[in-house]
Amino acid sequence: MDRPSRTLRRIALERLASLSVKESQLTASSGSGSNKKNSDLDRLAEGCVAYRPTLNGALSGNGSLNEAGTPPTKTGTSQIPISLREFEVLLALCKAAPLLQSHESAERLRRQLSPYLVESYGQKLSPSPFFRDIEPSPWECLTSHLTGTLLSLGLKFPSLREKIIDTIHTYLDNAAASSATELDEGDALAFAPLVLSFLGFLDSCAKHANFWFSDERVSLISQIRDVLSENYLSNVEAVFAVVRNSDSQEAYLKPWKILLRRYSAAGKSLGAMLIQREYMKLVVAATSLMVVEEPVLQGQQILDTIMSDREVSANTEEDPSTIEFFVEVASGGIALMEDGAEYARSEWQQQLGFSMKALALIAYSNCLFLNENVADLEQLLKWLATTMSDGAQLSNGELASTVLKLLSILSNNDPQSTPNFVSTLHKFIVEGSGPTNQSTVRVAGKCLAYVLKFLPQDVTITTLNTLGHVLSSSNPERALKAERLQPFDQLTMGSTLSLAAGGEEDRLYVYSSIIETIVKIIESCKDEKMVSLGQHILVQRLNKVSAAVNAKILTGLASLALKSSPTDFKSVLQVYNKMGTDAVWQDDVGIIRAIFDARMTLAASLMRESQLYDIYLNDMLEFFAAIGDSREPEGKKQTDTLLVIREIHQFIPPLAKLLSNNGPEVNFAIRYGFASLLRDFWFNCALNGIVYDSEEAKKYLSELRIIALYTPPLVSGMEEDESIDSDLGEQSILSRNMSPQNTVEHKKRLLALIPSEEVGIRPLSHSRAIFLEAAYTLESFRAEAGGCSKVLAYFMEVGFKAGTGTSCMIAAASSVMDTYIGKVLEGTYPEFSAMKAAEELADIFVGCCHRLERVQIIAIGIADRMIDVMPSALCQKTSLFALLELLTLLWLSCLEEETDEYTTRSIFTSVKGGVSVELPDSYLFRRKLLKVFQAKAKAWVLQVLNVAPLDVKGLMQTYLSEFEDEGSLGHVSLGRSFAVEIGSAVPSGDQRLASIDHRRDCDGNVASDFVMQYTTRQAYRYTEPALEYHQDWLSIRPLGDSANSSNAPSIMRPDSAQALLSQMESKDYENEFVPIGELRDMLKRAAALVCRSEKDQGALIRGLVGIPFAVFSKKSINLGISLWTGVIHEKPRLQSRILTEIARNWEMTVEKKMGLFSDSLTSLDPFELKMEYAPPDKEQHLIEQQNASDVLSPHLKLLHMLSSHYHATRNGNPHIQKIFLRLVRVSLAGLHHATSHPLSREVRFKLVLFGLQVLKYSTRLTERQQWRLKDQILSAALTWFKFPPQWSFGGNKLQVKAEAHLLQDVANLLQSIATISSTTKNVREKNDLLLMLVENELTRLATWLYPLDHSRKHHLLPSYPARPTTDNSIAVVLPTAWHEDPAIAVQLIKRFQSPRLEQDIKRFIMAYPEAVVDQPDALQIMLGDKLSSQLSFQLKYLLYWAPVNPITATTYFLPSYANNAFILQYAMRALESHSIDVTFFYVPQIVQTLRYDTLGYVERFILETAKFSQLFAHQIIWNMRANAYKDEDSQIPDPIKPTLDKVMDHLVGSFSGTDKSFYEQKNQKIAEELAKINVDVGVYLPSNPDGVVIDIDRKSGKSLQSHAKAPFMATFRISKKDITNVAKTENMSRNERRQSSVSTVTRELWQAAIFKVGDDCRQDMLALQLISTFRNIFNSVGLDVWVFPYRVTATAPGCGVIDVLPNSISRDMLGRDHEMGLYDYFINRYGGEDSIKFQEARNNFVKSMAAYSVISYLLKFKDRHNGNIMINDTGHIIHIDFGFCFDIAPGGITFERAPFKLTTEMISVMGGNTESQSYLRFEELCIKSFLACRTYVDKLTHCVVLMLDSGLPCFKPETIQNFKDRFVLDKNEREAADFMRYLVKKSYGSYSTVQYDRFQHLTNGIPY
Repeated sequence: MDRPSRTLRRIALERLASLSVKESQLTASSGSGSNKKNSDLDRLAEGCVAYRPTLNGALSGNGSLNEAGTPPTKTGTSQIPISLREFEVLLALCKAAPLLQSHESAERLRRQLSPYLVESYGQKLSPSPFFRDIEPSPWECLTSHLTGTLLSLGLKFPSLREKIIDTIHTYLDNAAASSATELDEGDALAFAPLVLSFLGFLDSCAKHANFWFSDERVSLISQIRDVLSENYLSNVEAVFAVVRNSDSQEAYLKPWKILLRRYSAAGKSLGAMLIQREYMKLVVAATSLMVVEEPVLQGQQILDTIMSDREVSANTEEDPSTIEFFVEVASGGIALMEDGAEYARSEWQQQLGFSMKALALIAYSNCLFLNENVADLEQLLKWLATTMSDGAQLSNGELASTVLKLLSILSNNDPQSTPNFVSTLHKFIVEGSGPTNQSTVRVAGKCLAYVLKFLPQDVTITTLNTLGHVLSSSNPERALKAERLQPFDQLTMGSTLSLAAGGEEDRLYVYSSIIETIVKIIESCKDEKMVSLGQHILVQRLNKVSAAVNAKILTGLASLALKSSPTDFKSVLQVYNKMGTDAVWQDDVGIIRAIFDARMTLAASLMRESQLYDIYLNDMLEFFAAIGDSREPEGKKQTDTLLVIREIHQFIPPLAKLLSNNGPEVNFAIRYGFASLLRDFWFNCALNGIVYDSEEAKKYLSELRIIALYTPPLVSGMEEDESIDSDLGEQSILSRNMSPQNTVEHKKRLLALIPSEEVGIRPLSHSRAIFLEAAYTLESFRAEAGGCSKVLAYFMEVGFKAGTGTSCMIAAASSVMDTYIGKVLEGTYPEFSAMKAAEELADIFVGCCHRLERVQIIAIGIADRMIDVMPSALCQKTSLFALLELLTLLWLSCLEEETDEYTTRSIFTSVKGGVSVELPDSYLFRRKLLKVFQAKAKAWVLQVLNVAPLDVKGLMQTYLSEFEDEGSLGHVSLGRSFAVEIGSAVPSGDQRLASIDHRRDCDGNVASDFVMQYTTRQAYRYTEPALEYHQDWLSIRPLGDSANSSNAPSIMRPDSAQALLSQMESKDYENEFVPIGELRDMLKRAAALVCRSEKDQGALIRGLVGIPFAVFSKKSINLGISLWTGVIHEKPRLQSRILTEIARNWEMTVEKKMGLFSDSLTSLDPFELKMEYAPPDKEQHLIEQQNASDVLSPHLKLLHMLSSHYHATRNGNPHIQKIFLRLVRVSLAGLHHATSHPLSREVRFKLVLFGLQVLKYSTRLTERQQWRLKDQILSAALTWFKFPPQWSFGGNKLQVKAEAHLLQDVANLLQSIATISSTTKNVREKNDLLLMLVENELTRLATWLYPLDHSRKHHLLPSYPARPTTDNSIAVVLPTAWHEDPAIAVQLIKRFQSPRLEQDIKRFIMAYPEAVVDQPDALQIMLGDKLSSQLSFQLKYLLYWAPVNPITATTYFLPSYANNAFILQYAMRALESHSIDVTFFYVPQIVQTLRYDTLGYVERFILETAKFSQLFAHQIIWNMRANAYKDEDSQIPDPIKPTLDKVMDHLVGSFSGTDKSFYEQKNQKIAEELAKINVDVGVYLPSNPDGVVIDIDRKSGKSLQSHAKAPFMATFRISKKDITNVAKTENMSRNERRQSSVSTVTRELWQAAIFKVGDDCRQDMLALQLISTFRNIFNSVGLDVWVFPYRVTATAPGCGVIDVLPNSISRDMLGRDHEMGLYDYFINRYGGEDSIKFQEARNNFVKSMAAYSVISYLLKFKDRHNGNIMINDTGHIIHIDFGFCFDIAPGGITFERAPFKLTTEMISVMGGNTESQSYLRFEELCIKSFLACRTYVDKLTHCVVLMLDSGLPCFKPETIQNFKDRFVLDKNEREAADFMRYLVKKSYGSYSTVQYDRFQHLTNGIPY
């Protein structure tokens, strides 16, 4: 076997030993086989020779203990020659020992190794030449490893210490016995192994000295000293002298001569002095442990520790006798050298002796540190002085370093000697520097730095200046003497060193030492000021002596720079930059090299987290970019290209090194803002001819590859859709040397790079040619470094879509790919391994899904090439998972059109695939992209499948198994579907299956094989340990039952049924959150136990079913359904048991009002909610939608499961049918109190449909039972219609479609079972009523789903011919509706447009008012808009009637109700039933009702409410003040003024002292000058009563332009508490999810406000109040439109406060200041139409346009010129200034005849034509907004009616009727939708809108 093979085997043995030890730990931890041998470890140990003698028990030949405790044979271990294999096994076991964790294994190893150690000193070796390779010698290596292993085992397992100590003593006893024998001259070499073994023993003892306690160490060292007798040492010398001096060529001497040379080469010449030194090492380790306990310190480590910052506290309680012993030993060692030992006379013996003396001095000093009374300080100083005066001794670096360190430490305890010692160190450093003792001089510098730490800083500064003076002198010795520094006189050290500098070279050593010392001193100070001083000293000495010294200084500066402040660091860099440039020009190679080394030092030392990193990188890149700039000052011009290139070369390696410190974070440059600087780097390279494949670039190939790897593409950092041309014009670096000649030169270079593009290169500009050169170079080097995907970034730039250079860039990308593929084919590992290529391929797949088609095309081409050349790149998890996840993401992006209709998400991310794609808002584009990518993905994967079918399918199975499906049952994941499809495909490489002719005819595939493999993998991946044990252990035993316990597997207990049941019962699932992972594992084990048990596990089944119900979340129920169906199919006999449990738990949800039956999930009237003056919050809509979905989903999932199982078993066990029948009856009864939320429609009718199916298919129901069940189903279905008709909530079209199809199925099934109970009139009438209502609901949903498409509504109608709804047909079913539930009859009015119906219902209400007292809507029908004379006894029921909303209640104070006491009392009760936060909004209307408050009800309400809310009182007062006069100048009082004054006086008078002073003070504050305002606690803006002013922007005040008015604007810091919905997540307990879903969040913001005087703000207040109500209406259906009802508060006649719209600009200002239209503004601000920012802004524009268009039409806003239309920074449009609304227009002239303003430029923003996606969205949103508002026409009218007598100019007698007419209430939903679409088209084609804009432009100069 050759040496490489032998080395490989040794490594394998070591690895095997490690694995065997680890395996033993796993076996031990599993609890099995505690008395069983570890097989692997024992088999490895069998490599040791049999029948070794024992010591404290040894292993016999078969590894067992010899019970007699004696050796099996009389033969000694050492006499059996050890083979090389046995030797290597022993070493492997020793190296694996630290991994042992169990005591048993450690004891076994101890017994194995001990016999070897005790006789290792005489171990014979089998003949083998490979023993020579064991260093330093086999005996030392063996003994060292054995000793070290045993000692480490003793440290780790203290119980083994005694036996190991016995082993050590036995070894020493044997060694002592062998050393006592007389040396046999004939066989002297037999003594040599003992010496070598003893060296190894001493070395390991020193390293593990902490194994022994202090007294034990004394005993050990004493025993060793006995071994080292004079006779022993003489024998040692004699033996090796024989070998050393022998001239014999005999074979037996040759190995020993080789050993001698090896030891000598290592500085360990074999002899007695080497033994003494190793012995003294042990002594030093022992004494050091008394000074510092841990870790073991050897040699000078203890001195370095004392000199370090670590605190050292010596053990002063150490036994003096112990210290005396060590003093004696150390003194003896010193004396040995002082007296001159016989075996220390040769040079090599003296060097070992000096080393031994150094150790002895350390040991003695340790004793001195411990006890100054035992060790003599004077004696130590004397020895040190003697050493310092002996040049021979100082020539030994170890001894000299020890002496200097000891003197440094001792000098700190003797202040008088310290200055002299400092002087001595100066002298030593200056005069002692030379080529042979540089290391000693460095130690002297370190000692000087240490001593100075304890002296005043002035001394340090003086020392630095002194050294600096010496450094600047051409004669350092003379300069030193001039400083009057004398040597250490007290020690009378007359060094015999030659201190005279013998020449220039010697002086350079002196300078180097001084510089190093200065650096060490400063580094030890750890003070930035001292660092700054040191840098200053070194910089000042530049150019003082010589260039060589300059180089040393520059190197020293690098060390200091790393510790300096950012400012000082920058100054050092400036020095390097200046001197580096000068050196290049002067060709000063030394300086160039020094600066280069310094830069490399900095680059290697600075990590990413250092604050200096960015400074250094920025400086290098900026300076690099400036190289070659011809516009520098005349003296600095660098016109010589060679010199420029030479200077450039100095930066490339350090820059590469610095960048590489970022590790794998290759994209750091974009994150930290270095993209543009790195771009300049490549530009400058291209400018100076350093391009790919050039000779200059080849010099630094590896460095340029690294820089390329960390450089983003050259287009990175540019604004989206920004052209390179605009950016290049600003790049001054590209305009350098711009001349026709240079342009031609660059084009030639570019042509050489891409020779096929001569035509494309010719028209390029100078800048673009350089850009392409740089881009080609960068990407080519990146390709050589292993990256190719970044080249796609260039095609995102506008110019490369179709501009100049596009073909060149395509050719460059192709060439880059050629380079990359070439490297791939070379197979360089790991840069071009399949794993790395897979990462690049994943990025390319992302490019294939890019929003720009150009990028897609290029990316697909690159992917084709990569997969053709390297199919293994797609056989990796990274790339394949990315591909599959991209398919899923593209599918989701298309699905969003259905799930979130009007919110287009642009970024889709997959953590699993590590990919993210950015897509445009066009769903047509997305669907096309999905189709193309799916086709390409299939082609790619099938291509790879044909060559690597098993691997691809294996990855597909992994993908399927790792998928976390958190969606609903039936969740569609295109990636998973694709994986199954590919997994089922037959690869062409399977010649047999692929050759079956008729396979394609029947679509035959290998899906069964794929599924089988997948199932097998899942089985072994997720096997539960409990399933592997005997069936008997699956039963649940009583806790005290221990029967057969002896046969139970020990690992069985944690997974037993009893333990599992205990675990399941230990949780409180309702109030405690249990992670779904834990729940899944627990329930899976329960299901497995149930399936495998022969008995019915009743308790486990209860838990298996009950726990998911207890948690009752979407995930838990999904999990439960999966497990329940699995158990039922595995064990059909448990079907009834499990279904019974499901039914029981379902009933529990009905009783506890969970999910569908919850009473906490309600849909409130938007007029009963708090109104807000703020934009809508889309996130809150989504949270509310998600919370509702989470509550309802569990029942929906269960219904899916129950329906499926019912149909699967309906003709089976009759008991199963009974279970379903009971479940249906209980559920139908529960629907009467179920939630009314819009999203509950689906689950409600799913339950109804299930009930109808049970009714139709149950075979054991009698006719009477059928009648009763059908009647119950019809009643339950009708409960939905007792609520007001509701649209859906949110933009989930799939939800609405599902509801519509469900209603369709219900209607069809009702029709199909019409014969059941058809003779019963009641059932038949209820059936007809339900069909009519379901058909109406279907029509409404069809209108909502397809507002623009008449044809598609027919897809949602029932399959039977529906009867037309007429007045007569409605009248027929009305009694049935009233009899079933009067609420249903009341709500019929909102569903059908029929005056007769309204009269009929009113008649019912008048006759039976007690039946509808719980229906507020019924009261409005009964009372109407005035008090009828027909009302009499009915009014007394108002005492019990459910309260109406606040605004309706307020209308009952109007004169039309004749101040009826019952009505007034009811109105008061209704107002008081609502929160102040709700009624607060209607302050203007409440104030107006004071006009009619003859009985004082309104006044009382105001006064009582004001007691609870200061804010309410303030708003009331301000509003009353504003309404006290009819004119703006407060000249014409309103008739209501006396009443208002009286109420105001009562209000102010009712204030407490604190509240009154606050009120008065607040008014005073608002009136003061802004600069003098002192913000008090609680002050708020009148327009922002829900926020507190905490600060004012003192510089924000400014006056605004206005005719004869003085509006004033200021900005305030507002603190607001917002109440927001909280997302109810799965990480909550069920009770937490059922609790209130709101939280309060405090936020601060700046709010600007305008204070107006002379303007009547009341009309704006009313308009914005109505806009806010529209906002609530839109929110109530989750409609994704946007309005901003900013606040306006009238505080007095003609006075008010108006909130300023933040971040907005008027359309007027766009024309005035920016001279651009609306479309141009969008392009300029957000980028081109294909940019994501533009599309997001356009989407926002559409949503706001739709809302404001509908509101403008309904409120009839006029004066809509461009000055009254704002655009905010996110693209929303905002209407302002509502001075003309309802029935007035500017000047009384109705220029604006269009329903609302819709201009050509608005259409341009929305896509440019009426067929664009955005425009169609606009139409749909207009229609839906209109439909949503129609439901609340009465309440909206109430807001206006109450203000009619306010005197606002916008009201006319016909205002209310006109307002109602605009809602077209005579039309149904479909007709109303068509009407709204007609209004949109009418507005777009309106000529009057254009004319009005022209009129405003001519009269007021407003652009349009």
